[in-house]
Amino acid sequence: MLKPLLLKPLLLTVAAVFSVASLPVFSMVTEEAKRSDGSEITYYLTGRDSDRLLVLIQGSDCNSVFHNNNINDNFSQVMAGADILTVEKYGIDNGLSWNTDPQRTDCPDAYLKQDSPLQRVDDYLTVLDKLDQDNRYAQIILLGGSEGALVANLLAAKSDKVTAVVALNGGGRFFIDDVLYNMQSQMPPQAFSEAEQGFRQFAEAVLQSNEMDTAVSGHGFKWWKAMLTADQQQILQTIDVPVLLIQSEEDTNVDPHAFESMVRALKKTAPHIQPHTYAGLDHAFNDAQGQSQVERVLADIKAWIGGRVQSVN
Repeated sequence: MLKPLLLKPLLLTVAAVFSVASLPVFSMVTEEAKRSDGSEITYYLTGRDSDRLLVLIQGSDCNSVFHNNNINDNFSQVMAGADILTVEKYGIDNGLSWNTDPQRTDCPDAYLKQDSPLQRVDDYLTVLDKLDQDNRYAQIILLGGSEGALVANLLAAKSDKVTAVVALNGGGRFFIDDVLYNMQSQMPPQAFSEAEQGFRQFAEAVLQSNEMDTAVSGHGFKWWKAMLTADQQQILQTIDVPVLLIQSEEDTNVDPHAFESMVRALKKTAPHIQPHTYAGLDHAFNDAQGQSQVERVLADIKAWIGGRVQSVN
């Protein structure tokens, strides 16, 4: 079995784009919807008078999106005047304090057992159906980072309500390549060789199982199964709305080279997908001097979304 701490560098930073703690500076309305198993989905909605909805999708950490400053204060600005929707993961609400340690001991048991990208997509579908019963939203834009990028792509593939997608630093076609790339970037060659063997054994055990009682690097079996079986290239090919795929070239948390390979494969079959890379920036959009370039990225996203919104009016 893979030691839980082995993946700590990856999973601590895999949601770094969306991982600065602070209370939101604007008012959120907290609402709930029911899952088919009777549990509650907690979500937050700002604004009540727009016909446009910006859906912001957090990364892979065990934290409440309510306390995520980068989402609520920064990325919420890329679509002026739109309503903003964020959705909590299974078992989480805003009573969970902020903690960036993936090995945190207070992560809800329900989250560890039930959370996965597929569960999150189901939750977003439920919430969007509830919000759009009166067909209020003429345009719905999805924006997600890291794991949130995969969730956004999956959601767009399943929902006919989505207008466009922005996926940030989601890596390449297969998650295992991203994990191994991150491990290799963090370890000397001998240590990586041993760690790679251990992780491949763990991944194979997950893929061959229908159920496992395990929690590795802050995630349970359902999460690992969904991540390891997802084919992001295939998912993107099924989306029929514009997609902006953003990838930092110095990202060590996912594999920029695997991203490039995926994009080359998609060029002929998915012309609606627009890749955009940032030279010299890391997973959190910091440059080589450690200075944040998020404002530049936000400006580019805002311009791209503006073009997509205008095109459907």
